[in-house]
Amino acid sequence: MAGTVRFVHAADLHLDAPFAGVDATDSRVRDALVASTLEALDTLVNVCIDRQAEFLVLAGDVYNQSDTFLRTEFAFQAACARLAAAGIRVFVARGNHDPASSRSTGLAMPEGVHVFSERAVERVPFLRDGEEVCALYGRSFRAAAETANLALEFSRDPADTLAIGVLHANVGGRPGHEAYAPCSLDDLRKARMDYWALGHIHKPEVLLEHPCVAYSGCTQGLDPSETGMRGCAVVTLGVGGASVDFVPTASVLWASAAVVVDDCQGIDGLRETLASALEGARRGAAGLPSVLRIELTGRGGVHDALRRPGVPTDLLADVRAVGLGREPWVWVDRIADRTRPLVDLSTLRDGEDFASDLVRLADAMAADEHELLAFAESVVRPVFGAIDLADIPDLDPGEILRRSRDLALDRLLAEENQ
Repeated sequence: MAGTVRFVHAADLHLDAPFAGVDATDSRVRDALVASTLEALDTLVNVCIDRQAEFLVLAGDVYNQSDTFLRTEFAFQAACARLAAAGIRVFVARGNHDPASSRSTGLAMPEGVHVFSERAVERVPFLRDGEEVCALYGRSFRAAAETANLALEFSRDPADTLAIGVLHANVGGRPGHEAYAPCSLDDLRKARMDYWALGHIHKPEVLLEHPCVAYSGCTQGLDPSETGMRGCAVVTLGVGGASVDFVPTASVLWASAAVVVDDCQGIDGLRETLASALEGARRGAAGLPSVLRIELTGRGGVHDALRRPGVPTDLLADVRAVGLGREPWVWVDRIADRTRPLVDLSTLRDGEDFASDLVRLADAMAADEHELLAFAESVVRPVFGAIDLADIPDLDPGEILRRSRDLALDRLLAEENQ
């Protein structure tokens, strides 16, 4: 359509990611995870072709590591060849996982694949029938730990009809993500691009509508924290703005479920509740296999049963067998027991024994922020060493205190009942 351009924006393919820390002991699960990033690449190519994209923008981290495997380079080369055969160009900006300093075999890429320079922002015109339709501006990482604000180097040529910026960056100092190529939304606005194709943050998100600033997210979720569908963005860009359509590409989904045990009648009741959680994950996976992590919470008699030797292991094996029998399958990576003993804290607070003293002491500590933080530090310091506790994500001092209190009560009351 005259005056517009359609392209696909993707990032963080992380081809050949290892999926470390996942208990994929079943061969079906292991094989699916190993193949998932390359399958997502194939799906991405299909999206480009099916949606009649004119080019594909890859905003960093095509590969998962700087020392790439030859088979992975072959796969990317073949994907680019399919796109070239369909008349679709590819523009690549390198990120922290695949910087210009990476070691590779240097396979020749098909004509039409352009990798942006790591020395300076590079302007590349995109032509349609010999006429410039838009310009792409990109900058690759020179090394993995790129801490300079590269966005400040971008500046649109006033003669551009449409301008697209391509960058792997942490915009706004996102917590939990390395501060690579850190910049602000104001920095991006000042470059006067019509669309910013960003990488580095794995969750798809449009940060700003005008101009459009977007993370496409990763094409395949890489760990249990990356729940939900992952994919790419199909963008139709014109002088009036951008229309962004998210399209899934993942072949395996990550999911999580919190199971409250309060109403479970023993292990049999817990099994039924877990089966319901499995079915919920299966229905929410859009026909794809999924890897599920379950957290057990609440108070109930099942808490004591879960403390018996061998019970958690056998329960996990049973739930896994049920999940693998579903279509598509659901693999339970782990079950985290966060249950608490079935005790009446109100009654204990009014008592005169040691357990009552323990509850009142915990209440007083919870009400004193200084005491609470000091207690949490004493608990986690042996594990995290000299790391600043403020830098530990999801650290909840109150939860640490509650779990410590309940664990002590669990053991104390068990001894009294013997």
